[in-house]
Amino acid sequence: MSRLRVGLLANPTAAQGTAHRVGRQVGHLLRLAGISVVDLSGPSAHVARARALEIRDSLTALVVVGGDGTVSLGAEIVAGSAVRLGIVPAGSGNDFARALGLTVNDPEESTRALLHALSRPVVTIDAIEILAAGEHALPHRSLALGNVNFGFDALVNERANGSRAGHTVRYTAAMMRELPAFSPLPYWLEIDGGERIELDATILTLCSSGIFGGGMRIAPDARIDDGALELVSVSGIGRRQLLRLFPRVYKGTHTTLDAVDITPVREVTVGLRHGRSVRAYADGEPRAVLPLTARVLPGAVRLLADLPGAPGGADYSGGTP
Repeated sequence: MSRLRVGLLANPTAAQGTAHRVGRQVGHLLRLAGISVVDLSGPSAHVARARALEIRDSLTALVVVGGDGTVSLGAEIVAGSAVRLGIVPAGSGNDFARALGLTVNDPEESTRALLHALSRPVVTIDAIEILAAGEHALPHRSLALGNVNFGFDALVNERANGSRAGHTVRYTAAMMRELPAFSPLPYWLEIDGGERIELDATILTLCSSGIFGGGMRIAPDARIDDGALELVSVSGIGRRQLLRLFPRVYKGTHTTLDAVDITPVREVTVGLRHGRSVRAYADGEPRAVLPLTARVLPGAVRLLADLPGAPGGADYSGGTP
């Protein structure tokens, strides 16, 4: 019997129960391979987090089954520890898995990939830490692995989360419903401890993986292991031009447009000068109301997978697996 001990955390509600079914199959297959598996799934993220933290340091790896929100929950649990994070994509949105080139809703292939990674050297990836103070302070450490959205993209994410349609379809539908009433937001920014600047922008996104919204390649050159983030802003365009922009974002060909700016950063604080209250979203989940600070944590998470572009790893193309 292997001495490897793996925690398994499946989101019971992701993709209308698909993640729960896939998680049971992956757990069974790992046990057949001689791995000791502890089911840490719970009726809520709060319960699952508590169960996982209680035994975290006894685990070789924590395998999460679900979408991007479940992946970021796993990152919050293992960050800074020796426990490796395994990902079985089975949610309605699987953008971080897409960035890694992982296969969705395939228990057999996911198990093979996990077992292969267990025999490979440890690789580390960056995390994004999200900090808010005062009445908007978060109840626990908040991390993301993919992106933090501050603008139109966050408002669309909020609307899309109320839909039961497929992730890409519901994101597009939410965008079309949000667009008619939207106008650029008046931000203030402090980048890497510099002076406060003002920016009126339609889209403002902080990226590590650079993929969100069902495959939009908002920052196509972003990498998850370079110790830096990409701050993407889109400004100076109207609703009609914004609508024409999104098809290009799926291909990653929008970056040459004058309206698009991509700046490497390590930390950014974002607030609004006036107007509506906006809640930031990260990896598809609601986080804090602005203002907030987000910063890179280089190499914070040990990943149970090959990095894209590494020998034997996945192709970092951003395409749907």
